[in-house]
Amino acid sequence: MKKIFNERGFLLLDVIFLTVITTLAAMILMNAAPRIRNSQSTLQMTALYLTNEQFAYLESRAANGEPLPKKFLGAPEDLITKNFETGKEIKFLVDTQINDSSNPCKVTITVTIDGRDDFEVKAERMIWLVKEE
Repeated sequence: MKKIFNERGFLLLDVIFLTVITTLAAMILMNAAPRIRNSQSTLQMTALYLTNEQFAYLESRAANGEPLPKKFLGAPEDLITKNFETGKEIKFLVDTQINDSSNPCKVTITVTIDGRDDFEVKAERMIWLVKEE
């Protein structure tokens, strides 16, 4: 029996169709990814970033023999982020507690969200104070 179609080009067409279908599926998933993102983990990562920034600034000041302030030392615009779902601003509050009665002093940083009672990230670290004599 004689073959009607040449089978050499059939595999190439399969690969092209599979590539097109896979590309379309990937584009759909990439477009949907921001909508299904876990906003709670995004907020936690932002709070951890703010905590680490505050610790870095405090440790830098302590190494230079400067006093440790309780206010946030980072950029004010770092405290505000946009909620991707609603477009509203989210304002973080950074509270720094310093027990400088001893060396090293115990520093506790608590990051909360303004207007929400269900979110809090707390971290503690011991910081050595450099004192010139």
